Amino acid sequence: MVAITKFLWLALAATTATAAAIVQRDVATVQNDIKQKIGPIWTTLKNDIDAFPNSGSEEEAAIQSGFGDAILALEETTADIKSTGSFGLVSGTTIFADIQLLVPTFLSTLVTLVAQKPTWDNIPDGTPSILSRLQIAEIVMSEFLDAVVASEPILLKPGGYALKAQLTGAFATAIAVYSA
Repeated sequence: MVAITKFLWLALAATTATAAAIVQRDVATVQNDIKQKIGPIWTTLKNDIDAFPNSGSEEEAAIQSGFGDAILALEETTADIKSTGSFGLVSGTTIFADIQLLVPTFLSTLVTLVAQKPTWDNIPDGTPSILSRLQIAEIVMSEFLDAVVASEPILLKPGGYALKAQLTGAFATAIAVYSA
């Protein structure tokens, strides 16, 4: 009887330790996704957009490709967030801070695209192509931020809603300019 009790206790302890390790790994995965996928990819996209139109048609192709990479990074991170479940207060604060560090990159990318609208108008299929990518990126960014807010502890949710409103507004402005 004692041996069975010890066995069950060890099995429970091992299951609990494994479950804790999985949650920590998932939170770490989300943090790595934000820092090592989303951040670098959006920074590269921003740099490509900043260099355009002086960089020529090669940069145009890089921008188109960069949008695809940026959208994919957001989609993959959203899936990782959803599989992780709820964040603790410490990990939620860290994740939220990591995202906030990227906001200037997101906003600068959109502002620069708005300023470049006349250039894209002069490229065959340029404006419709950028408009399409902006619309898709806005949807995927919104889904990403919804997943973040859903996983954040209650104390951090208002900041997540504010961040979503800020980025959604910036995307709406860029989409309106390219729709005109």
